Amino acid sequence: MFAVASIPGLAAVIAAIVAGLYARTLKTSDNKAQRIRDLESRISDRKYEIYKPMIETIAKMLDRRRVAELEDDLPERLQHFAAWASIYVSDEALRAFRNFMQASYTNAPAPVFLRLYAEFVLAARQDMGLPETAITPEDLLGIRVNDLYAPGGLLWVVREPFDEVCRLTNWTPPWAVSQQGQRPLPTS
Repeated sequence: MFAVASIPGLAAVIAAIVAGLYARTLKTSDNKAQRIRDLESRISDRKYEIYKPMIETIAKMLDRRRVAELEDDLPERLQHFAAWASIYVSDEALRAFRNFMQASYTNAPAPVFLRLYAEFVLAARQDMGLPETAITPEDLLGIRVNDLYAPGGLLWVVREPFDEVCRLTNWTPPWAVSQQGQRPLPTS
């Protein structure tokens, strides 16, 4: 009789132990999740600090009236961004920045440069926390180019595939040449 009466008590003790273990596991999971959120927040803040000066620099590069402001410190700004971008920014944003810079090193035509600017800014937006944005390169150029939609305007720059933009401007991206297996000439 005593054994039968002690079963509910034993069940209650076991239930309490299980509940305690579950609560401790839940608390540990909550603590880990909070640490991850804190880390993501710090990284997000750092990304903003890294992207902001570069986006402002590129905006000045695209504005003929303000490009002179960059004369003295443009190389330093680019080097600073490149150093920290290689650590903090997403693969897509780093690749978009690489393409943008390679286009500037090889004096790409303005339409190519604009397209790569839009792709970089879009990648930066996504990297800073807008991964499911509906904004397109067309939207980004639309706020910078006043005749985007004018007859003969630059709308084709963002509506055509990038390869077609390159073909129409008679420009070959340097990264496309290296992907074809051609080795660069050695420098003396």
